[in-house]
Amino acid sequence: MQELYIGDTALLQMQNTLHESGIRNVFLVRGKLSFAQSGARQALDRIMAEEDMTVSEWSDFQVNPKIEEAELGIQLLSESGAAAIIAVGGGSVLDMAKLIRFGYSYKGDLTGTDFTKRRSLLPLFALPTTAGTGCETTPFAVCYKGGVKYSVAHADMLPDYAIIYPPFTYSNSPYLTACAGFDAFAHAVESYWNKNATVQSKGYAFRAIDLLWKNLPLSVSSPTEEVRSAMAEGAYWAGRAIAITKTTAPHAFSYAFTTRCGYPHGHAVALTFPFFFEMNLKRDDALVGRLALNQSESFCCQMKSFVEGLGLGNQGFKDADVDALLSKVNLQRLKNNPVEVSEENIRHLKEYLLQ
Repeated sequence: MQELYIGDTALLQMQNTLHESGIRNVFLVRGKLSFAQSGARQALDRIMAEEDMTVSEWSDFQVNPKIEEAELGIQLLSESGAAAIIAVGGGSVLDMAKLIRFGYSYKGDLTGTDFTKRRSLLPLFALPTTAGTGCETTPFAVCYKGGVKYSVAHADMLPDYAIIYPPFTYSNSPYLTACAGFDAFAHAVESYWNKNATVQSKGYAFRAIDLLWKNLPLSVSSPTEEVRSAMAEGAYWAGRAIAITKTTAPHAFSYAFTTRCGYPHGHAVALTFPFFFEMNLKRDDALVGRLALNQSESFCCQMKSFVEGLGLGNQGFKDADVDALLSKVNLQRLKNNPVEVSEENIRHLKEYLLQ
């Protein structure tokens, strides 16, 4: 069961837990630039000094973590003798920490499904510096092998502690805020309409939607501490929702737009989201009412305006062939979509993208 520390006292709660646990040697997985820019460097240095801790830092991995990098991280963790792992950063950082914590305790190919536990898990503290991915509260992580994306899912991938400290997101640029925030919003909505939705996941999704829908535009145009806090909390609840259901069509089609066209993940999701928003919400009055949508206007057009207002419009696909991009769909995610996506739907999606 994960513990949540959220708000202005989150770091103090983490420090108290570290102190009471007697942990004096930690392995710190962090972002390269974001660690200092977010204020996490200063805050964590203070905590480590006050607790007289030995710290081994690691940040030498890519934004989309490779399996080889995770294997190196496992080796470095083993050599460090650390008694706990602290991860501070965006989704790739948190995913990497989850992968190496899991790989340190379990024997087996991280891209497979057959694992044998060989030692107890080290405590993992996850501190996001963006409000978006929800990786701090999901039991899966992404890694790449030979250019192929794998999602490693296991109950023991879940961090023991989610530390939501909104000031770490204050320095995020408007574009990063939009990308991360829209990813969180998409998580919430995709979880809500998901084939795997439960009463619990819908409760988390609605909690996230209520926080994100009204605050996301504000977080991009005129962020306040209150807005940033709402976004950080909303991203957490959206993560709780997809931890149960996983994602659907907008995510399923997004990955090639990132790997082949360079769109950051949240922006890549936003490219097809209005199209599937229209397709999936035609028969859903509950969410339409919750978002106060105009039922006399196309849902696609309304969501497209919302997305473009965040600066996440379609910027083209360089020289990539759109047919090839759409053929790289993640079928595992696509099967969660509430409406079957036919070849005709994909032709219409191509037309939408090329408008």
